[in-house]
Amino acid sequence: MVYRLKDFEENLPAYLYAIYLFKTKLSKQDIYAIQNALRRYNKKYPHISYLLVISNTDSSHCLQRELKIRGKKGRPKTLVFGNKIDTHIHLSIIGNEKKSAYKCVTDLKNAINKHFKRNICSYSGWGKSQKAKNFINYSLKQANSINKSGIFNKILEKQKALDTIYL
Repeated sequence: MVYRLKDFEENLPAYLYAIYLFKTKLSKQDIYAIQNALRRYNKKYPHISYLLVISNTDSSHCLQRELKIRGKKGRPKTLVFGNKIDTHIHLSIIGNEKKSAYKCVTDLKNAINKHFKRNICSYSGWGKSQKAKNFINYSLKQANSINKSGIFNKILEKQKALDTIYL
């Protein structure tokens, strides 16, 4: 069964920030450290929502997915077909209508740089425009694993995008 996620067309409630890591070949421990930092900052700043996409697929060849159904119980594995590259992440953080996510983004950037003991992280603001929606679409199209919270849960449940961790 080959499927494709619908394009993300929901209106964003607040300014979207993207966090970039300029390091490839992330290990499982590095990814778990980033996920745990996101959970901590989500408790510290309850108004934020995040979308963490883990990928090892080249962006130009990431169009086909297939569910591997083996007749067993549980969630079937998702296979993404495309050229394999080093593991990398796409991270989007958004606030709500009343509060921005800027303080959380800067704190998370500093925490990631501290974890890697060098400056490998930066961020940029994408706003509420079509560019922000395109960044989310780009991230979801090459996702091997999705971890989301807050408003991204509500929006992506409509598209049947499961919260998955396959490392």
